[in-house]
Amino acid sequence: MPEPNVLVEAVVVLAAAVIGVLLAERLRLGAILGYLAAGLVIGPAGFSLVHDSGGTHLLAELGIVFLLFTVGLELPLERLRVVPAAVFGLGAGQILLTAAVIAAVAVALGHAIGPAIVVGGALALSSTAIVIRLLADRHELNSRFGRAAFGTLVMQDLAVGPLIVAVLALGQGPSSVAAALALAVVKAVVAMVLILGAGRFALRPVFAFVAATRRPEIFAALTLLVILCAGFSTQAAGLSMAFGALLAGMLLADTPYRHQVAVEIQPLRGLLLGLFFMTVGMSLDVDVLKAQLAIVLPLTVGLMAGKAALLFFLARLLLLPTGQALRLGLLLSQGGEFAFVLLGIDVEAGILTSGEQQQLVVAVALSMILTPLVAELGRRLAPRVERRVRSVGAAAPAELAGISDHVIIAGYGRVGRAVAQRLAAAGVAWVALDMDPHRVAQARRQHLKVYFGDADRPEILEAFAVERARAVVVAVDNPKVALQLTALLHYVLPQIPILARAYDEPHAAELTRAGAAHVIPEPAPIGRTIADLILAETGRRD
Repeated sequence: MPEPNVLVEAVVVLAAAVIGVLLAERLRLGAILGYLAAGLVIGPAGFSLVHDSGGTHLLAELGIVFLLFTVGLELPLERLRVVPAAVFGLGAGQILLTAAVIAAVAVALGHAIGPAIVVGGALALSSTAIVIRLLADRHELNSRFGRAAFGTLVMQDLAVGPLIVAVLALGQGPSSVAAALALAVVKAVVAMVLILGAGRFALRPVFAFVAATRRPEIFAALTLLVILCAGFSTQAAGLSMAFGALLAGMLLADTPYRHQVAVEIQPLRGLLLGLFFMTVGMSLDVDVLKAQLAIVLPLTVGLMAGKAALLFFLARLLLLPTGQALRLGLLLSQGGEFAFVLLGIDVEAGILTSGEQQQLVVAVALSMILTPLVAELGRRLAPRVERRVRSVGAAAPAELAGISDHVIIAGYGRVGRAVAQRLAAAGVAWVALDMDPHRVAQARRQHLKVYFGDADRPEILEAFAVERARAVVVAVDNPKVALQLTALLHYVLPQIPILARAYDEPHAAELTRAGAAHVIPEPAPIGRTIADLILAETGRRD
């Protein structure tokens, strides 16, 4: 029979969760702040009502696992194949650049290069649990901003395994790091192949058999079994359990059982995730905060400001407009839950002292507690920044100011001209972009709205009001560029129809998978067909 204090602590945790969330929702602060505040109150920082949080931490880790599983349910493998490489480049670049900058600062402050690199890698990670919850609460997971954040988080989760291996190897000596990392990569690839390969063939018939029994409890048990097996597989390969759960969710997203699976685990996931946020609050060591306030607070502010600045720079360079890049930087500026794991391993391996680890843990916990407020600040600042950027530095000519309900034509060659002529005859506004300066100059002499610009640059599309366009025509002369542009457009603005010129049937199939709403192979009368499709969709045939 459980000890009475265990039952008492369970009651305290549940009561604090209920009261904290109700008060936070009443004050319109959001459930996350409610859970964090509840953890602060009942933990060592508050009234010390919960002393042994080991079981709570275990359940909280499962909350992260279930969260990543539900995210995977919204990401079929087919959809990931058309995600632009810039999204994954943003995630990889953020990890490498942030880790390098933090390591350089640590070395400049007198720390050894090995521990500095390890700490840089740990602090480069953001909180998947907090960020995904914030995006889900605002129904932004499928927006271009949400997908940019999610792509960055996926790359960070992939980096957890190699970071753990690097820490353990560094504890044994620098010479073993390269071999350990190589082995970790091989194990990770094998685990992913096994889960995605074997799971793709095995899951559908197993779920069909269990669903035929019409026993909801068995269906729920099978779902839990799949999540935990996938998690244990990736954990054994040196990756995180959460990443295995993500893969399992992606596999089930391609089956007809995804909606029932989501319903079965929703209550459990929400409760366990709430426990995770409470453990973050409970992990805040007030003694360390009071004794080393002059170190911990600047460390927290520096971490969040530095990560926000680096993420803003990369996101603006690769993918997002200015306001959204600023918002992304603020949203992902905190330390992550995996930092607790990595910093704990650092101490066990003798890389960090216990005092240094406590300082970093408190800084990470503080950054996570501040995240909902900082994210809300970014959400409110983004539209103001966008309006100011457009008013003082927009790249679009003055003659296009306020343009809307127009068609953007990428490529003003033979096909692009045919589309433009047909649209002009029907009275539909259009603007064309082309990388050939002679072609652009010739069109400008005819007073046509053709401009020099690279259509696969987000800032160019933004300047020509792509978010207000009725459609985008991909008529560039290079098949590879056409495919990349289609994937980028579909990723950034999935609601805008994309009409693409294809060179042959295989190219047409690739464009369709990349997100084109209509694809016209080369032998067809391309220009007229594309224009007719646009006019038909908007009810404006002449």
